[in-house]
Amino acid sequence: MEKSGFFNSSDGDRVYDAIDFAAYFGSLVSNGVFYATASNLQATPGSGLAVSVAAGGAWISGYRYENTDALNLALTTANGSNPRIDRVVVRLSKVSRSIRLAVVAGTPAATPAAPALTRTSDVYELGIADVLVPAAATSIVANNITDTRLNTSLCGLVNSLVTESMNKGVNNSGGY
Repeated sequence: MEKSGFFNSSDGDRVYDAIDFAAYFGSLVSNGVFYATASNLQATPGSGLAVSVAAGGAWISGYRYENTDALNLALTTANGSNPRIDRVVVRLSKVSRSIRLAVVAGTPAATPAAPALTRTSDVYELGIADVLVPAAATSIVANNITDTRLNTSLCGLVNSLVTESMNKGVNNSGGY
């Protein structure tokens, strides 16, 4: 099937939906967090057994996410015997048509590992932080949080074709 766009409709002959726009923008902008400030979507200790994620934005598969205020995310009760590593994610769900912050709980173990990111055709996650939940913990301290926003295999920064072109020698006047 051939597709083209975006053209004005004439008597309803052109119909576009969010998937068309997401596919277009997704081809121009890479997945990741926007990094206008160093605190964009940064996870820090929250109140009790929780993390707080700062205001900021992200981009996933052509869809935009924005968190306008710090958001406190509760962690599940700590295991009494073993630590675990939880992963804080920005999750795109095409089924629920939303992007939300979430915590993916890890498995308690003597040597815990962070849970894998879900990356399917319906759900795509960006890992912004790993949180060590010590055995029997009732709170989280800064040393328990590993920032993964700059890790390109887990998250990374939003990049665009314009930025890529600038990095390859195109100057601001359009010349090479």
